[in-house]
Amino acid sequence: MRFMVSLIFDEAQMDEVTPEQMEEVATDMNRYNDELREAGVMLAGEGLGPSGMARTLRWGEAGKPVATDGPFTESKEQLGGFWILECGDLDEAAEWAAKAPIQNGALEVRPIVESAEEARRLHQQRTGS
Repeated sequence: MRFMVSLIFDEAQMDEVTPEQMEEVATDMNRYNDELREAGVMLAGEGLGPSGMARTLRWGEAGKPVATDGPFTESKEQLGGFWILECGDLDEAAEWAAKAPIQNGALEVRPIVESAEEARRLHQQRTGS
């Protein structure tokens, strides 16, 4: 089963990072990505640009999209990157996520659904209905 691991962090922390610290973070992250690849669980993974460079589309009146330039949420925390992992279950995916060299922020691990039927089944499983 595939899982998306989302890296969520406060972008303001980037303002305080020195080039040396950024190089250390990149080295640690590359080492972690290599470990995921070597174990055969990483299908994809990327970092994302600043939320201030994002554009959000929301469907409003008459089903027409309205674009808003970022940052676009009230939260200080933003999506900063992701991994797509192939794991046997949520527990295994969470174990891999727990190994990430993350010192601040959060990681969210969620199953990727392959179909509307699977989405319905997972929702029912979660709610017990």
